[in-house]
Amino acid sequence: MSLVYTGDLGTYRYGVWKMDAEQQGIDAELSEFPIPELKAAHRKLEFISVRKLAQVMGVDPSNIDYTVSGKPLLRDLPETHISISHSRHYAAFMISKQAYTGIDIEEYSDRIIRIRSRFMNIEEENTLRQLFSKQPYSEKVELIALYLHWCAKEAMYKALDIPGLDFKQDLGIDFCETDGAVHLLSGNNCIEGDNAIMGNNSLPGNSLQNKQGRFKAFYFPQQIRFNIDYCIHEDYLLTCCSSE
Repeated sequence: MSLVYTGDLGTYRYGVWKMDAEQQGIDAELSEFPIPELKAAHRKLEFISVRKLAQVMGVDPSNIDYTVSGKPLLRDLPETHISISHSRHYAAFMISKQAYTGIDIEEYSDRIIRIRSRFMNIEEENTLRQLFSKQPYSEKVELIALYLHWCAKEAMYKALDIPGLDFKQDLGIDFCETDGAVHLLSGNNCIEGDNAIMGNNSLPGNSLQNKQGRFKAFYFPQQIRFNIDYCIHEDYLLTCCSSE
């Protein structure tokens, strides 16, 4: 297991950790924190990885606890908020003083296309249709567009911690308020260069790898506005959600 990177955006800090199953037994034996009995080997790997990452970010792993709903918290620091996410090979951790804090990391799969009707509302589909009608686009671009919506809503879901939240009706993504995602999906490269928001942003040209930016999102019932910071990597997409 190894650290991929960490970042600090002022209002929150975040990190990504790559999980290595071969190191699980070694790390469990040498662990500085207690590891619960977990039947699934991957669950144990996720547990260890998140706490290793938390240590790197200055958080005491033994202080991590969970509410009844499953939302993570820091037992001795109630005014500090955290969020956790796992994918197949990566773990992500976020820490902030803001109450509405959420992080999501997802590795790419065609499954996102099959389940789009579960989280994409009519307005969001229309926006994508308009963007994609302007010029040809690849299947990878469509995949990335759907993951931007899915990961943003997953991060908001974690931040809000509201039972029964409807991804289609309660949560909305607005690419039109900021140019970053719009230009990204329409083929321009306006978010490259020195103004990177998070992660590594070094690849030139039209590649979607290592692109990043920010767009707006909303929880409609209470009119709560969020900033969604995203970073598109070759293997995964990372989103961090923070309230305005």
